[in-house]
Amino acid sequence: MSLPGCPDKCGDVSIPYPFGIGDRCAAAGLSRFFNLTCDGSRSPPVPMLGDPGAQADVIDFSPERGELRLYAGLSYACYASSATSPSTNATFAFSLVGTPFRVSPSRNRLTVVGCSALGLVFGTAGGGGGDDDDLYATGCFTYCAELNAAGADGAPCAGAGCCQVPISPDIPYLGAAFRTGNWTNTAWRFNPCFYAMVAEDGWYSFRRRDLVGVLAYYNETVDAGRGVPVVIDWAVRDGWCPATAEERARRKYACVSDINECVLREQDPKYEEMYPCRHGICINTPGSYRCKCKDGTKRDGTNFGCQQVLPMDWS
Repeated sequence: MSLPGCPDKCGDVSIPYPFGIGDRCAAAGLSRFFNLTCDGSRSPPVPMLGDPGAQADVIDFSPERGELRLYAGLSYACYASSATSPSTNATFAFSLVGTPFRVSPSRNRLTVVGCSALGLVFGTAGGGGGDDDDLYATGCFTYCAELNAAGADGAPCAGAGCCQVPISPDIPYLGAAFRTGNWTNTAWRFNPCFYAMVAEDGWYSFRRRDLVGVLAYYNETVDAGRGVPVVIDWAVRDGWCPATAEERARRKYACVSDINECVLREQDPKYEEMYPCRHGICINTPGSYRCKCKDGTKRDGTNFGCQQVLPMDWS
């Protein structure tokens, strides 16, 4: 739900508060990153998140989950021979330090596409690369001696042509890369390029043709397409709402985004089941809600409903 007098959509995408188009409509006092740009040069218009020059297209918002989805890039390394250094390569990383966003660990995975590829997801908890930052890395290896030895189209990414691993939570600087130092691509004749991406779980479906051609998959996904879908958690961080000192130090954010569950209940009947308040008055609270019982009623044994004290008609 947007603020009164503010655009509630950009193209086909609904814009929920604290996000908004422009400072007046966004919770810019909490973070400038809640301020979106609506790109009207495209049809339909597309909401964009981030600072100018580093903006990403937003796919949609899920206020009830505290999530948004956006399109991101991917990393690659291409070989023109069996040399131990790639002929061309690029690395894509998320730099979310100082923002209310984190890459969702439960809704994304590292996906590596290639044969004879060791793909990595790397990051730092602090994000600045200093000595005090907690370094993080994990990865997986793919192998196929020839194209026909790769998995069939649609096969699970279990190592024959592609592999996948989960990522760690609360890493503000996060990227995908490869082991390239003293690394020989033994499959370069039929698989010249490797790809690595942090992507929405379940989005990628393996195809043997993704292994073939120089940057063919990259051109199809990023240049001709819009990129790789990624699920981002958004939260109210670092003192924007109360938290214990221990939790603030451990998690570096205070609480999840304050969704107005009571407004959502009024907007769509599906939320009445998600946020129940049977025969009561819904009252929003920071990070949650409570169900207040009316005069003549009492709690029904749960925190989410009321029952009559004396015989009465609910209709």
